[in-house]
Amino acid sequence: MKVKKYPQSHLVIYGNSTQIIIDPGSITFNSGFKPEEFQGADAYLITHQHADHMDPVNIKAVVGKKLVYGNTDVVNKLKELGVEATEISDRQKFTVGKFEIMPVDLPHCKMQDGTDGPPNTGFLINNVFFHPGDGDKAPQNLTSENLALPIAGPTITMEGALQFAMNLKKWLCLLALKSDLFLLVKKQKYEGSTGS
Repeated sequence: MKVKKYPQSHLVIYGNSTQIIIDPGSITFNSGFKPEEFQGADAYLITHQHADHMDPVNIKAVVGKKLVYGNTDVVNKLKELGVEATEISDRQKFTVGKFEIMPVDLPHCKMQDGTDGPPNTGFLINNVFFHPGDGDKAPQNLTSENLALPIAGPTITMEGALQFAMNLKKWLCLLALKSDLFLLVKKQKYEGSTGS
């Protein structure tokens, strides 16, 4: 499995001739990337409906008629935007090519005003790579060797991110998400391999 990081929480994951894309959000496109650069994946996984994870302006051009998966809130938002999507349920596994994907519901971090964020679903891929969306608390009974971890957000702190990672226990490799809030990087890609 090969993971390529784009701005914010946007990842492209390759393996066994299958490509999936997680959270193609507005920050990617505001950074100069074009929708056509992300077209043609086998499937798209959307963690939650915030624009920095699902760009309402570009999502339809990106996904076309390809498979899109998300929780009920995401599916309803996509429908408003003219995009068909498949609703997934907590811990109900599905497959895309050779990838086994397990959705994991976990709360979105609190917003700056203290209110709850939208429903948020993370994705565990092949039991070795977990993307939690904007979740800031590790789910119970979940381990993953590799973790894409948000280190910034409305109420995400570095201390909180470290606690998330420590609670997940078994991780070997950590990929920082939302680091764009600390770095002014334009059109730079980060790559890492999970080793599986």
